[in-house]
Amino acid sequence: VPRLGIPDLVMSDGPHGVRREIGKYWDYYKKPLQGFLDSSTYLPVGICLAATWNEDLGYAYGRVLGSEASFRGKDVILGPGINIIRTPLNGRNFEYQSEDPLLAAKMTVGYIKGVQSQGVSASVKHYIANNQEVNRMKIDVQMSERALREIYLPAFKAAVVEADVNTVMGAYNKFRGQYATHNDYLVNQILKGEWGFKGIMLSDWAAADDTMESLLYGLDIEMGTSMNMGEYPNKYNKFFMADTTVIPLVKSGKVPESFINDKVRRILRIMYKTHMMDGGRPKGAYNTPAHQQVALKVAEEGLVLLKNRGGLLPLQQNKIKTIAVIGANADRKNALGGGSSQVKAFYEVTPLQGLKNLIGKQARITYSEGYRIERKPTANADSLINAAVRAAKAADVVVLVGGWTNK
Repeated sequence: VPRLGIPDLVMSDGPHGVRREIGKYWDYYKKPLQGFLDSSTYLPVGICLAATWNEDLGYAYGRVLGSEASFRGKDVILGPGINIIRTPLNGRNFEYQSEDPLLAAKMTVGYIKGVQSQGVSASVKHYIANNQEVNRMKIDVQMSERALREIYLPAFKAAVVEADVNTVMGAYNKFRGQYATHNDYLVNQILKGEWGFKGIMLSDWAAADDTMESLLYGLDIEMGTSMNMGEYPNKYNKFFMADTTVIPLVKSGKVPESFINDKVRRILRIMYKTHMMDGGRPKGAYNTPAHQQVALKVAEEGLVLLKNRGGLLPLQQNKIKTIAVIGANADRKNALGGGSSQVKAFYEVTPLQGLKNLIGKQARITYSEGYRIERKPTANADSLINAAVRAAKAADVVVLVGGWTNK
């Protein structure tokens, strides 16, 4: 609102790095401009951070995100993601932190405090129970009160009560028959009532589903997808909380003006808290050596050795002549995968390249794809499997790289 000196509230995806530019920079997104700074330090993903069990690293991780977000001109970084890992088939498990509510709570607090120490708002997400991929936009989650309180709420409560998070992002799914993003019990009664949350409740992109529920049941900002508007900005009028919809409801008396005032007050409170009005926010930094060291430290401490039968590891390099590296993910970069989690990394070293860098000419390294990254039966073609088996038989050691991808 230029006449009142109220600036735009600029958000960026990024549980583990500030996302490359989209939205109003959509033309750049399609055709990059020379010298445009939209890369970021590519931090390890949330599940790796939680695997460190190191709360101090959680804070350091958040500081890196906040600093780089500030440098890039962002006011809100849309993370951390802390949904409980309930099913291994959830496509966003890599972003989330744990199946353990205590661990998720402990790591979340440091992350949020680190981000917000840089004058940038964190946005803890997705509130709540968005724990599966199938029908995640519409599923109605029926959950006992005990499960809600003991498993699914603790990390969010810690984010609000202990970390004083500035924003909370709602989930796509329903909870007990009402969409979580504007759910009277979850938002009005628990989040803003029991926990005393004074910040902004915002929707996931296009997660709002009803105007009256949005206005009455606690949603403060409805987020859409501006890049899909193209040449038709009037699509804004189709948003559930567009002014063309809300103002007539207020003027007719169907919605008390006090509800609107509360939403505006919350937004302005966070703007003042993060120094958006007075320019007092730290300027931030961009891919510094210190940021790179935090990323490395998290990666190192997040490694988990599940089994080491017969003392196989560490490998005895002087006894190995041939190493077979198997798996499409061994030679695939992942930074720009993961949808809203994509980060434009300055560089990325694949497992295959990392082994080559480490071993050099001291041993022979062969590579077999083993499988293709595609949703077709040919992903596991016999020819690929047979070639991998031959490579394994001919090697002293096999390094198999599996894992999911954004496809």
